[in-house]
Formats: sequence, C-alpha cells, structure tokens
Amino acid sequence: MILSLAVYTGTAIMMAWLGWHVNHREARLMAQGGAELPFASWEILMAIIIYVAVSSVRWLTSWDYNMYYSYYVSMQSVGEFSRENFEPGFSLVTNLMAKSGLHFAFFFGFWAALQIVLLYYALRHRKFLLPWIGLCVMLGPYYIQWMNSIRQTVVECLLVVMVELMIRRKFWIYLILVLLATTLHKMSLLLIPIYFVPMIPGRAIKRWMVFTMLALCVVIGQFPQWIQWIFANIGSLADYFGYGHYYRLFAGKNAIYLFSAWNGPARVFPFITCLFIVWYYPAIKKRFGDEAFLSAIYRLSLIHIAYLNIFANTTLYLRRPGDLFRATFLVMVCYTLHYLWRERKWLPFAAMAVLNFYFVFYDMIKAELYPACVNFSEIYRTFLF
Repeated sequence: MILSLAVYTGTAIMMAWLGWHVNHREARLMAQGGAELPFASWEILMAIIIYVAVSSVRWLTSWDYNMYYSYYVSMQSVGEFSRENFEPGFSLVTNLMAKSGLHFAFFFGFWAALQIVLLYYALRHRKFLLPWIGLCVMLGPYYIQWMNSIRQTVVECLLVVMVELMIRRKFWIYLILVLLATTLHKMSLLLIPIYFVPMIPGRAIKRWMVFTMLALCVVIGQFPQWIQWIFANIGSLADYFGYGHYYRLFAGKNAIYLFSAWNGPARVFPFITCLFIVWYYPAIKKRFGDEAFLSAIYRLSLIHIAYLNIFANTTLYLRRPGDLFRATFLVMVCYTLHYLWRERKWLPFAAMAVLNFYFVFYDMIKAELYPACVNFSEIYRTFLF
C-alpha cells in the first residue's frame, strides 16, 4: 500500500507541477510579446516520460493487463496469440515488438505513450488544463481503467484530438482517423456519427432540460430488462464489433452476465461531477469564451454520463461503448476545476476535488481492509522489485 500511495500521489504531483510550470512559462512569454510554447516543451516531454516510465514497469495488476501480458509472452515464446480476433493494427505492433525480442515493459510503455501523447497534444493550445489532467488521471479512476483497456483508451484520447476536426468540418480527415483507429479497436466505428454532434443546435437548451435528461437516464438504467430485447435483435452486428461472445451470453438470458448492479462511488461520483459541470457550464463558457471546442467537449461529456447511467445496472461489456467518451469527460472535469480555482469558489472546488481525486485512495483502503482482494488493479506492483 505504501508503494501504491507513493507512486500514484508522487506521479500526480510531478505531472501537475510540470503542467503548471509550462502554462505559467508560456503565459509570461506571451505577456512579453512572445509566441506560444511548442508541444515539445521540456515540461511536457518530462511529464510524458514520467507517465510512460510508471506505466512500463507496472506489472500483473488487472485482468486485462494479465491478458495482454500473456499474449505478448506467448507471441515471443511460441510465435502466435492464444486469441485470434485482435484487430490488425494491434496485432502488427505486438508482432513487431515481440519478435524483436523487446521486454514487455516496452510493449506497455508504447501504448501508455500513445495515450498521454494524444491527450497532451489535443490540449497543446490549452496548457492551463495540464495540471488538472495530471491530478485527475493519476488520482481519479482514469489511470486504472486506461491501463486495463489499453487499446480502447488510445481511441478515447484520439477522440479528443479529433474534436478539432469536428469543429473545423474536416470530415474526410476525421473519417480516415476513425478507420485507422478501427485497426486497434473495432468499436471505433461508432465514432463516425459522433462527428455531427457539435453541429446540432443547442443554444435553446437550458440547464433544467439537461438535468431532466440525466435524471431520465438514471431512471431508465434502474430497469435494464429492456436490453434483452436489443440482444435478441442485434445478432451478427455484435460479432462484427467483437462482442459476439458476450452477445451469446446475454442472448441466453443468463442473468449473471446480463444484469449486475452498479451503485458505488465509481458510478455516483462521476454523475454528481456532471451535475457540477452542467451547473457551472454557462459561467465556464463565459470565462473561456464561447469556443466551439468547449461546446463539443461538453456535449460529448454528457453523452458519456448519459450512456453509462442508462446501462449502469448491466455488465461492464455493455458500458464500454460509453467509455469512448471518457477522455472528453476528463477534459470537461479539468475545465470545471480550473474555473472554480481561478474564481476562488472554494467550497464547490473542494467538492469537485473530493469527487475526482478519491479513487486510488478509496480502492487502496478497500484492498487493505479486505486482504483477499489484494489483486485489485489499484494496487501498484512493479517487476523491478
């Protein structure tokens, strides 16, 4: 537990400080008539290196990590995967790295680098968000989930980059990136209709309407039996997206696989966070300007929370498509934290901080109180010692 506490909090603090430093250094330069700092500033490069180093030596810490580890080692030892339905892009990278004899730390480091580089690149013109990104990623639920679903997380972070393409109406470039992303995860095809979300008129939508919509999603999520009808009609579509195995489990009306209550902090805290975001969004928009990027991020964040609550009392596999928007929700959380800090709204800021910086400490305490659960992915292990 001491190692976990030191690694997660230490990494969060270092990344936050580096983000704060590059933002303030850029602000001073621009105040003196200078230009914006480049993406490859030493602070950003150092933050990326720290994140990748921590992720590379992390070892045997979750189901999906163990799965990817065994596949990589299997490729090195016998020259083939024990699973055949990996997407071609992921398979190609894994093959090249495994057959080159690279240690598995390089494999996990490569995917971690893609995650953080894409996210930082997307925010290169909004460096004031970087300190909050470091804190939220390492102390909130994001890092643990990112290390678990490494392929999907690359697509999540890529979506933040592609928001610029949405608002600049660069559909063909957007489409090409989506198709490239499908070589890592087939679920990326679901991003094609998302391109049109920022174009939907929304100026007449009031806060009470958004609150009502979110409440309705919660109510629907409490009665998930209607999902059986969906699975009775999707058939081959589930196979195409790589969900055929789960479809057959669900279609068999096996309640263990179809319904699973999810009412803990991991569901409730993001929902309350979203309520804060909705409440302060008009002020945030006024503070940072009515820019299209912020509007698009806000809308995608609402999709994330709405989807997760509609499918809250089902399985993780049904909730995963909603996680494609998880990184956009993270960015909106950081906008809100920054606004509350700058405006010295200390009470709501403290509430937001608790809601978004609790996860690692909460799950480490659970693991400490329940020793039988020491295999929680939140417990940090390293192959170095």
